[in-house]
Amino acid sequence: MATANDAAQQPHAQAGVAALEVDGDFVDDSAYGTDGQSSELTSLSSSVTAYTFENGRRYHAYKAGKYYGPNDEQEMDREDMKHHWAKLVLNSKLHLAPLPTAPGTPMRILDLGTGTGIWCVEMGDLYPSATITGTDLSKIQPSWVPPNVSFEIDDFDDDWTYPPASFDLIHNRFNGTAISDWPALVRKSYAALKPGAWMELVDLTNPPQSDDDTIPPNSQVCSFFDMLTDGCARIGRDVHVPRHWRTLLTEGGFTGIEERVFKVPVGGWPKDRRMKEAGVFEMETLREGLPAIGMGFFTRVLGWKAVEVEVFFAKVREELDNRKVHMWLPM
Repeated sequence: MATANDAAQQPHAQAGVAALEVDGDFVDDSAYGTDGQSSELTSLSSSVTAYTFENGRRYHAYKAGKYYGPNDEQEMDREDMKHHWAKLVLNSKLHLAPLPTAPGTPMRILDLGTGTGIWCVEMGDLYPSATITGTDLSKIQPSWVPPNVSFEIDDFDDDWTYPPASFDLIHNRFNGTAISDWPALVRKSYAALKPGAWMELVDLTNPPQSDDDTIPPNSQVCSFFDMLTDGCARIGRDVHVPRHWRTLLTEGGFTGIEERVFKVPVGGWPKDRRMKEAGVFEMETLREGLPAIGMGFFTRVLGWKAVEVEVFFAKVREELDNRKVHMWLPM
């Protein structure tokens, strides 16, 4: 995870990141629920309501095929689970950039690839004096939101129409497989930020790691990430780009760059209760993500048949269910 000032990170590194303690009494994952959300009424301005369907899942129609994940109710639930475990890993924080905290401080905040909009909604409640805009390819955000929150259907790879020096924070989370031109995105973000403002980038990297060497040598989970990495490279997407954020941001004019790396456990094996819950939800989002991201990606990009994908995913799920494997992903 990285944040950068002056108009956001440094190379991905594990140094100094403490090991997670395994819960020796780990038995059951089932005792956790998800966050809810409350909001007030505002309007959504968009005419993009058509969708496409493939392998039983619904996908965005605006610039169809650009993002390989579906946008149906099942995927929306998964996106909200990702938000939940990300907050757990960050100890309930919505951001790490040092925004003004004085009551009534006006700010403009932009959330790229907002998904369900849950981050914007919670930011709107946290900063009632801020104006918060979320953009996405899909019109799946709620219509009942705080009055200072709005959503736009937009592609952040296109030219931006925001005036220069408009925003106090640009937030970009879990969009690694959706961005085709990182230098251009950094340039546009830099131009749209006020002097001294912040850009905050958050994403996972792979392969999975373990503090106690419990990942099997023929790991099917690691194979999944290897294939995902290969497929992304074929379409010009670099899933390891967080390791290069410092260089990209420096070349784009950013200064005051900071990076913080967090361990995201996969499964309920950590002893710490907060990290245990995060791990339970991360494993579920990964299990759900196999068909969500994997099916469209493996069939369209890697050329697999749907039945072949299902057989492979069954092997991946079997490993995810193995409680003797204590893996985590860097965020």
